[in-house]
Amino acid sequence: MDNNESMVGNENIDELNLRMSAGNNKIKYYECDEGNCIFEILDEKNTNKSCGEEEKDINKSFEEEEKNTVEKKKIYGQIIVKSILDCAKHEYLQGVKINLYRINGLSPILIESRMTNEEGKVIFSKVEEGCYRIIEIVDKRYFEKPKYIEWNEVTISEANKKQKIIIINKIKRFLTKNRCK
Repeated sequence: MDNNESMVGNENIDELNLRMSAGNNKIKYYECDEGNCIFEILDEKNTNKSCGEEEKDINKSFEEEEKNTVEKKKIYGQIIVKSILDCAKHEYLQGVKINLYRINGLSPILIESRMTNEEGKVIFSKVEEGCYRIIEIVDKRYFEKPKYIEWNEVTISEANKKQKIIIINKIKRFLTKNRCK
């Protein structure tokens, strides 16, 4: 037998149409029967490593690849919030605190707070992909509970990168006689 031929059972590897190339690496033989052979190609770096060390290396390379994929695919969006006073004039509410929460199971996480501008608007930019809740903080002595149009929860995703929420505020009844005429 020359260097290119090996016997597998009673058959010659060349007769099995098996082609292998390991370059400068070593081939470790495991098992062979009825024309099926199991081999492992060992490169020089891994020849002295235990199975556990090899598994750690493989897991590390998968984690790095996954991290690179996730970093490349980060999605950012924008949430625009407009706060208005529901009187006959639909005035904008300036200086109202708007909180942005990331919905994380039972405990929403406060991401950012902003005050509405002269147009009653707040823009949360570079919002990462995920589910969010908007909460307006108003003085309950003067205002009824705010109403959110469509709803105070939105999702930022590849398909929904820009979301809008309108908040309608009403002054409490005992104060409206003087305010809304």
